[in-house]
Amino acid sequence: MGCNKEEPVVHFPNAGINNIDDQLLFEAVEKVEQDRGILSLIVYRNSDIIVEAYFGKGGVDSLHRTKSVTKSVTGILIGMAIDQGHINSINETVGDYLSDYLTPEDSIIARVTIRELLTMSGGFDWNELTDPEWIYWNNWIRSEDHFIYALHVPIIHEPGTHFTYCTTGCQILSGIFTEATGYTLKAFAEEFLFTPLGIEGDRPWSADHQGFNYGGVTLQLKARDMLKIGQLYLNMGQFNSQQIVSREWVETLYSPQIDTHHTMPYSSQYGFLWWIGEQQGTEYYFANGYGGQFICIFPELELLVIAQSELNNEYHEPGEQWMNTISLIMNDILDTVL
Repeated sequence: MGCNKEEPVVHFPNAGINNIDDQLLFEAVEKVEQDRGILSLIVYRNSDIIVEAYFGKGGVDSLHRTKSVTKSVTGILIGMAIDQGHINSINETVGDYLSDYLTPEDSIIARVTIRELLTMSGGFDWNELTDPEWIYWNNWIRSEDHFIYALHVPIIHEPGTHFTYCTTGCQILSGIFTEATGYTLKAFAEEFLFTPLGIEGDRPWSADHQGFNYGGVTLQLKARDMLKIGQLYLNMGQFNSQQIVSREWVETLYSPQIDTHHTMPYSSQYGFLWWIGEQQGTEYYFANGYGGQFICIFPELELLVIAQSELNNEYHEPGEQWMNTISLIMNDILDTVL
């Protein structure tokens, strides 16, 4: 193996166990290195790390921008806020928490529910997955106040009826979360999620002009941090015998909430800020981010796959890198256990 500029670090600490086809796994890791865009790969099965590999700029201690994996972490934190009684129900509305930011002219957004924001069905005139010019995103980023802009994205569909992938809906969730709990997403995560998971040290997570962390992007994590989040959901909200998020909330991940109409490859359904699909007769759930960031959970197989990829590199465009990464997970790596 020698395609990357920096020497790869590859460990197979539990080769030959857990009914993994070692030869296929070795071939998959070789393919990862040849891809030249994947930085980190962890394959975990039946409570064991089977392979842990770092390439190029990747490393066990490297923080990486997870992009929209941030959304799935926000989904976990919303569930924890409900568990702790800060939020009464996912049927509560934007107006119930953010009335200070709204005017009488904002009556439509005021009626949008937390559930509709969690399922990307707020009805917004915004769909990043069908916007190759990044018009929606760029207009938001260039706006003077990202939170106020998010509250005023036009609503063109009846909320709850259409799946449209919209990062600003997660920014509204961030505002609701802080108004409900008194914590920013970052502060709450550090105390109630990251610390119990053994995630120590600062994890950068930017905030908007109002001080609300970006609910859909900017969280930085290490590959092993992402593994712990995957373990938490694989174990139905438990980590080291501690129930960190309720089993009931985790079960919503395994219950499709809205049809994506295959807007995203490898996913036909969406849960609460997690993607849901099936490959080779195996159901799975995943958090994913721009350019190829993944936490993939295969509950029936007791399998987790974590990947971090270059956001921009000389070998692949971000969309191509995303597809290369998920295709390797859903085909090459999945084949090692089927």
